[in-house]
Amino acid sequence: MTGSLGARQLIRLACGLATMSEETLLSVEGPHDRATIAAYFRQVAEGLEGDGSVTFSTDHDEVSLTIPEMPEFEVEIEQETEDDETEYELEFEIEWSTADHADESAAETLEIGTEADESAAAEPSADDEAQQTPEAGEAEGGSDTETDENH
Repeated sequence: MTGSLGARQLIRLACGLATMSEETLLSVEGPHDRATIAAYFRQVAEGLEGDGSVTFSTDHDEVSLTIPEMPEFEVEIEQETEDDETEYELEFEIEWSTADHADESAAETLEIGTEADESAAAEPSADDEAQQTPEAGEAEGGSDTETDENH
């Protein structure tokens, strides 16, 4: 049995089917308020918009990454219902390899918005209303630049 297992491994290696190893470099999980999560996303976004460098650190670990110009990007939203409880999971994943594989396939376009974005488009903001309101002098039927009949 041991000899055939070794032969199977040799065949897998010869066919390019070697098993990959996976190692978790850093993991953080637990409750955080939305403002803190948003700050994490902003910090990652700043690194992505810059040179692609992002450093993640905890009290015990630090991992620095340089994300290439065209990594794979995935958004996954899951819903799991058990009894009367529904649990949601939102995952953002950025994946790349150190091998130089340029995938030229077209990426699906993703739009991300909030309910605030939708209502802002439908309702004028206070700034919009202020721009539409005539100046105090104009509302009274006159303007400072108009000629005064008494002069």
